[in-house]
Amino acid sequence: MRILLLPAVVMLSGCSWMFGDTFRDRAMDYLDAEEQAPTRTEQNIRLVTSDAYAIPALPVTPEKPSSFETPQPQRYIAEDEEADNVASLSEYRSEALNPRLEKDGAGTLILRLDGGFASAWASVTEALSASDLKLTDLNRSTGTYYLEMTTRNDAEQLSWWDRFWGGDNVVTETYLLKMNRARQGVYLSLLTDADNLAGEALTADVLNEIKAQLEK
Repeated sequence: MRILLLPAVVMLSGCSWMFGDTFRDRAMDYLDAEEQAPTRTEQNIRLVTSDAYAIPALPVTPEKPSSFETPQPQRYIAEDEEADNVASLSEYRSEALNPRLEKDGAGTLILRLDGGFASAWASVTEALSASDLKLTDLNRSTGTYYLEMTTRNDAEQLSWWDRFWGGDNVVTETYLLKMNRARQGVYLSLLTDADNLAGEALTADVLNEIKAQLEK
């Protein structure tokens, strides 16, 4: 075993003797660097040079550090005036979404929102939770909220049998509030099912309720 270790010791000591401090860490050598005289040239030959990284003159000579210290950013202290001008999260969301009622090309009443789908979906979900609307389910992948609402049918829509027996014209149904992507932002529309739009009066009530919650 000693015979095997002896060549390894000789090789390590040989490398140190052959290469000296060639492989030592030189990261801190710049602290000991000294300014050198400018390059000398032949007579009548002028070199156009400039300092790419000029070192500014310091009023005092800083103490040479013994080790590297990671620079720390200066602590930021907000002034009172700046604190007063900081908008609340709800105000920021309202301004970012900019909810507004419009009609699309087909004349359907919609609630248009600025911003991306993810932020609009989260904000509308919070608005529905805070409203008087009854949210029974939601599906983010299809952009659908399921709202349970009680409506009253017109007397003309009742059957003869219901009118004869005095049937109640109050109906509880599930409506689909759809969030659709647009070229700029998203928009909300109300449907009775996947293919049919809800009545304009009911749509206006629902969208205005959501708009009011988003603006709070």
